[in-house]
Amino acid sequence: MNSTTERKYMDALSEGDEQAFESLFLHYFPRIKGFIKGILQNEEEAEDLSQDIFVSMWQNKERLKEIENLNAYLFRIAKNAVFRHIERDLLFRDYQQQETESPGFTVTDNDTPEEDIYAKELEYLISVAVKKMPPQRKNIYTMSRVEGLSNDDIAERLSISKRTVENHLTAALADIRKIIGFFLFSLF
Repeated sequence: MNSTTERKYMDALSEGDEQAFESLFLHYFPRIKGFIKGILQNEEEAEDLSQDIFVSMWQNKERLKEIENLNAYLFRIAKNAVFRHIERDLLFRDYQQQETESPGFTVTDNDTPEEDIYAKELEYLISVAVKKMPPQRKNIYTMSRVEGLSNDDIAERLSISKRTVENHLTAALADIRKIIGFFLFSLF
């Protein structure tokens, strides 16, 4: 969709034109949903959040006259929606259970309350990334990072090559970096 057509749709939508909304929805919904799914790795959550974004867009349609770049606007809203979703999950999480299930960051007396909160959030985001990994990748990551086994030991225990272990660890760390990168990006 070119920028002139998009602007016409946005202006029409701001006046309540349902067909303009439908055109913008059909153009942007798959892209927004794909973006969210890429972060959350969950089809249903991506679908729900994407729908919420477009419901909000309809409810606040008058504001579209002020928007210069709809693409950037929608992706910024999507990023914020994902962050709020992750934050909500974090708030409802039982920290005691989380700490007993996996080793956590050690909080020292020198940490400020903000640092403690960020450490807990980061710990939670890493645990989310690990839980969403395929079983073999999750198992290899846990054996390496939690149990402290070497790549050779993991390969021997699982009867796979050391190279396969390395590939799984590389993919696991990429998954974690993606979530941490999003987390850090959203802080600033």
